[in-house]
Amino acid sequence: MEDMNHVLLHPIRMRIIQHLATRDQMTAGDLGSLMPDIPRTTLYRHLKKLVKADVLTVVSENRIRGAVERVYSLNRATLLAANTLENATGNAFGFLMRIYADFEQYFANKEADPGKDRIFLNKTVFMLSDEEYDELLEELRIILAAYLERESKAHSRPRNLTIISAPNIE
Repeated sequence: MEDMNHVLLHPIRMRIIQHLATRDQMTAGDLGSLMPDIPRTTLYRHLKKLVKADVLTVVSENRIRGAVERVYSLNRATLLAANTLENATGNAFGFLMRIYADFEQYFANKEADPGKDRIFLNKTVFMLSDEEYDELLEELRIILAAYLERESKAHSRPRNLTIISAPNIE
């Protein structure tokens, strides 16, 4: 069986999971309209990998003009099973290395322009109760979901926004 970190931490598969996390069900066509920068064949390949890893479930199949359209749903039980204390260090390391690799690739390009591309790094420590922190996270989820649901425009381009929540260790 393939390493779940390898399955989950691929940027395209992460985007698919993020979109499905905000909806109950989606087709490849639905995902394709939200991810127009991803070729259809590539999208289908990643959907197949997520189904094989049991991260996604095919909940129904519809016949449309001789083709079969699959309707996908996120298998939250698989994601929860992969999120254990034993896997935590590996999950965090894999996630952080994926971010590092993205930055490494970006800065290796001599055309990179951090100002134009709006690159920023920020670490903020909040003094909040658990209830206030839960409220902050819910507000962030709502804001991010609204932007994930937007249709792409001609001038749109993919942008990575990484949010990491961790206890403040002094």
